[in-house]
Amino acid sequence: MSSRRRGLKPRKNKRSVQKMKTNSWFIAGLFVLSAVGTGFLYWFRVETDARVGQSVPLSSEAPNHALFDEVLQARVNAKGQVDYAGLKASPDKLEAYLDRLASADLAALSYYEQLAFWLNAYNALVIKGVVDRYPTTSVRSVKPFGGFFYRLKFQVAGKPYTLNEIEHDVIRAEFVDARVHFALVCASAGCPTLENRAFFADTLEERLETATFNFVANPEKVRLKRSERRLYLSKIFKWYAADFTEGYAGVTDFLADYLPPDDAEFLETEEVELHYLDYDWTLNAQR
Repeated sequence: MSSRRRGLKPRKNKRSVQKMKTNSWFIAGLFVLSAVGTGFLYWFRVETDARVGQSVPLSSEAPNHALFDEVLQARVNAKGQVDYAGLKASPDKLEAYLDRLASADLAALSYYEQLAFWLNAYNALVIKGVVDRYPTTSVRSVKPFGGFFYRLKFQVAGKPYTLNEIEHDVIRAEFVDARVHFALVCASAGCPTLENRAFFADTLEERLETATFNFVANPEKVRLKRSERRLYLSKIFKWYAADFTEGYAGVTDFLADYLPPDDAEFLETEEVELHYLDYDWTLNAQR
């Protein structure tokens, strides 16, 4: 064999090269999938408040909402906007109130006492959920796809609950009153206005009526265009349409009780189209 032929470099097998490339792409793909999966699990993990799982005996004292009342008066303005920055800096009163919620015994409470308790619990825990993750611009930024409401767990009356469970499995299921939708505040501009007072049993009926009237009177939430024969509504009336059939023929029949008399008469005598307004998920924070 000549020296020239002995000096030739061996040729690479094309199949081996292609196999190496395929393996590299496969490994890179696995790395990407692993990173995506890790991110997915992080964003969709269930987060529990420190009180969840603690073996704290239920309190023998009736729930007292005075602490939450103080928090609301100090941190919520007339527009229903919350001073989340201030609460994050000084959370003691809110945390003390949440301690009471966690160990509350509801067995001996009346209907209105229980409803006031759960409405306050929901609103307080929404605030807690935002404060723990503040600054943020929306509850949708905390966890995607509504995870703020079903991926955060809190201890209430000795049991763990998500916000969705409090709203749907307790408040809507057990109390069956459409007006609660105007007392539950999900920390967003599209929600009802957060009042700067806690709910108490002795004034709850009046407060629910006032909250409903105020919501319906807000043109950003409800407005009737007679010339168009259109009724523009918050999506709350779409999402929970079934709740407005308890004692009513539907949403428009319910609204007739809370609109000005001439608008109510128009709804009762004319056909109107329902149009649902875009929901504003901007955080209800003080600017």
